[in-house]
Amino acid sequence: MMTIAMQKPAKNSTSSPSKSSGYAESSANSDDLIVSMPEQTLVECFGNLAISKRLPHLRPPAAFCLPFVSMNNDAVSGHALKHFTLTSLFDSLHPYVRMPVLHRRDISSAMNVYWLKNCLEPDQLDLVHRFALEMQIHLSQCFGCRVVLDIYGSTRNGFGTRMCDVDMSLSFYPSPPIWATNSDRVMRAVAKALVDFPKAIDERYVNAKVPIVRFRSFDMDMEADISYKNDLALHNTQLLQQYCKWDPDRLPTLGVWIKAWAKRCGVGEASKGSLSSYAWIVMLIHYLQQIEPYPVLPCLQEMSREKSDNVYVQGYNVYYWKFVDPTKSRHCNKSVLDLFVGFLDYYSTYFDYEQHVVQMVSRKIEAKPDRWSKYPMCIADPFETDHNLAQGVDYQMFDYIRSCMEHSKSVFQNRHLRAEFLLGYGSDVDEYDMMSGQEMDMEMASQFGEFLLHKCIMIKQAPHRQFRDRSMSQSTSTSNTSISS
Repeated sequence: MMTIAMQKPAKNSTSSPSKSSGYAESSANSDDLIVSMPEQTLVECFGNLAISKRLPHLRPPAAFCLPFVSMNNDAVSGHALKHFTLTSLFDSLHPYVRMPVLHRRDISSAMNVYWLKNCLEPDQLDLVHRFALEMQIHLSQCFGCRVVLDIYGSTRNGFGTRMCDVDMSLSFYPSPPIWATNSDRVMRAVAKALVDFPKAIDERYVNAKVPIVRFRSFDMDMEADISYKNDLALHNTQLLQQYCKWDPDRLPTLGVWIKAWAKRCGVGEASKGSLSSYAWIVMLIHYLQQIEPYPVLPCLQEMSREKSDNVYVQGYNVYYWKFVDPTKSRHCNKSVLDLFVGFLDYYSTYFDYEQHVVQMVSRKIEAKPDRWSKYPMCIADPFETDHNLAQGVDYQMFDYIRSCMEHSKSVFQNRHLRAEFLLGYGSDVDEYDMMSGQEMDMEMASQFGEFLLHKCIMIKQAPHRQFRDRSMSQSTSTSNTSISS
């Protein structure tokens, strides 16, 4: 097979990418290298960049413009197409041009260290499970029947942090007692029973659309919620956990980073009119499914699907593929930095919110249904597909969310960001690079991660939205609940 040599442009190159790509001007460095690539691979890559059946705003950023190419005949044989001169836009997942290698490496390291320092560790998860088991035994004794507490949400789905709340779903086995006629009555009984549980404090009943009991752990720094028969949430948790198994090195890191980024920017709380952490995770998975030419994640709900495989819970199909094929999940080898900046670029620039819905059920682009036309942003729940996770976002908040993504994208495209951090850390960038050719140590990378998150905060504050509080929180001491029939 013929091998074609490709050389990056020299300093006197006047080429630049199309403005429609949203990229910065290309500027070559003196350390340009010549790389070789098999001809078939080159042709395939060109095809992926230049030819796409998908709508323009759903292609990866580099698909909007071809690399600058110059062709020279071989001096000996006279054959054409011997040498190609390409810009770094040849990499279809880099939404920035000519970012220094050390810069990209250290930002990726900072994101990975942030996850290591904040992720939910196995020992802590074991303590949570033990706490739930002790509470399960206590409630079973109080009610005179077997109670089961299943943990769901961030604690179990792979995107949990040490400070996340613990969500539990209560059910009775094999069937509810006679007095458990509805969730409201069950939750009031739970709140009363927790008064005598020594490891639970500040217990209170919250009468909302889905009644819950909220409390704090006496010996663990955590807040927990209990709801009744939240079966869909359990399946959602298992689905996200399965996606983490397909890409355990990058997906959890990206999820925890994006959740932290959204909270810092003021767009990570649904109670304040923005988006929940769960909604951001759905957006992340959708983006990773749409990347061309090789998606990072498959669509588990459409893989090897037969009618006999369907499972229905509360009228919704909760089927998903429960196996992992490593050969299909390692094609895209981009770093967490590449994927995060691509995520910001995709949703701030190219996704058509007026016409389409963010969803992770299939790779097919879903049109926005008429019933959701009043919403500026639509994110479909993977199982409860008629539920818009962004229904609380108004147009003012929608504009602010996109502004945050635009601003953060410019932060991560800033070539001087690393030098600014090192200067504040007491190091000159040139001296640091000469003395240390290695990655930043964990302490420095951790501070760099905090520095990056702080830089993403906009001067303009998030729009304030006053929600009408339709819930009623009651202390268990004033509850007149009885578990008798």
